[in-house]
Amino acid sequence: MLGFSLRPEIIILDDDRDVGETLELILNKLGYQSVFFDSVEQGKKYFERELNPIVFLDIHMPGTSGLEILPYFKSLEPKTQVIMMTGERDINNVVTSLTHKASDFLLKPFSIQTVQIAIQKAYDYYVILKDKDLREEVIMRDLRLASRVQGKIFSIPDLSPYKVEADVTPVSFVSGDFNVILKKEKAILLLLGDVEDHGVTSGLIALLMTTLAREEFKNSHDPSIILKRMNQELCLNIGTHSMTAACEILFPNEKKLVYARGGHPFPVHFHKDGFSFFNEKSGQLMGIVEDLDFPSYETNFEDRDIIFLFSDGIINSLNHPLIEELNAIHIVGS
Repeated sequence: MLGFSLRPEIIILDDDRDVGETLELILNKLGYQSVFFDSVEQGKKYFERELNPIVFLDIHMPGTSGLEILPYFKSLEPKTQVIMMTGERDINNVVTSLTHKASDFLLKPFSIQTVQIAIQKAYDYYVILKDKDLREEVIMRDLRLASRVQGKIFSIPDLSPYKVEADVTPVSFVSGDFNVILKKEKAILLLLGDVEDHGVTSGLIALLMTTLAREEFKNSHDPSIILKRMNQELCLNIGTHSMTAACEILFPNEKKLVYARGGHPFPVHFHKDGFSFFNEKSGQLMGIVEDLDFPSYETNFEDRDIIFLFSDGIINSLNHPLIEELNAIHIVGS
């Protein structure tokens, strides 16, 4: 828990000046700063400016009720702890106060001890909420940074004369989806993977998988070998996450494409005669069984063909309208 060395300034809102001033004296005796208002509007204006962590609020006031004002304070600053005060023992008031998230309920007349206990409980909880907000702010800042870094890592290289369009849209800042696009003298690697779950852990595993794919592509033009190496890493050294992947290697001079899948949705090949799916045997989900093979297949392509790889977050059926839209784009470009 974070430590707050300064004691909080406390608002007292009560139409009875004698009660308010008495409570003000008690708070001063306990070492707290306080400010007393017998006007609801003045108290609200002051709170709007200061957002005090603790408010003592009387239930019965002329023309209004503290029960009606309570939600106003909580809406402006949910962390503020509102301690309700009344001289009546009405269980309905207690229930309503708690329903509107009052932190405590004091019966008049109150003693120094009951006030001290109520303040300590309220402030301890306020500090917990404040600490939670600060920690969440740090986490969100780190996630935003991780998202920007991941976007740079998955940037698209120049593959002229080929045109590549790619996009990874995280569900929560950092995505488990990833792509590897790498060009060598005679071959181009296209790999799309989808690590189980979302968030930082999946994003880090995705980064590891991109590194493995790049290293393996230096020595092999076989997508089966690349997927097998990634699967072994998941099984032997990760052990907590599965993934799917589609790996394609293009040989531009030969107009040839070799591909393999590890449980991943099948890529789509748009060509002059329409489109077809690379829907041969996909291989198993990766990261489950160590000793698996991922069979590779070969096909030919022509200039102006489109190869479309996707994760299951985009398309879950062959009838998805995006398939028709891509086909229309290809027809227009032909």
